[in-house]
Amino acid sequence: MSKSEIFVKAWALAKAGAARFGGSSKDYFAESLKIVYANSHVYVLDIQTSHNRPAWCARITGLSKHYGFKREFVGAYGSGRWSLKDGVYNYGRGKGDADNFVIVNKGKASFVYDDDVKLMFA
Repeated sequence: MSKSEIFVKAWALAKAGAARFGGSSKDYFAESLKIVYANSHVYVLDIQTSHNRPAWCARITGLSKHYGFKREFVGAYGSGRWSLKDGVYNYGRGKGDADNFVIVNKGKASFVYDDDVKLMFA
């Protein structure tokens, strides 16, 4: 998201805050800018899916003795498109495809191996 888009969204949010709670939109602009800026750093993960191999994505929150990683699934199973905020994610297509990992930091993605992720949570 460009700086001008961030500012346009921040002013719109500030105006909505002023309309709802009273006061001037200038009073709400600083907080609105923080909110919009925090939500502007997303990475869109797009995976090609098929009827036989629906896609899935999960945020990794730690290590698990039973499954290897503790995961929180993101969005709908099978969609193939997710907006990811900062964090470590595991994604794949169909059953048994769990060897894909991505680290998202400030809207930029780094694709890594499972050993790198295990070291992060060790």
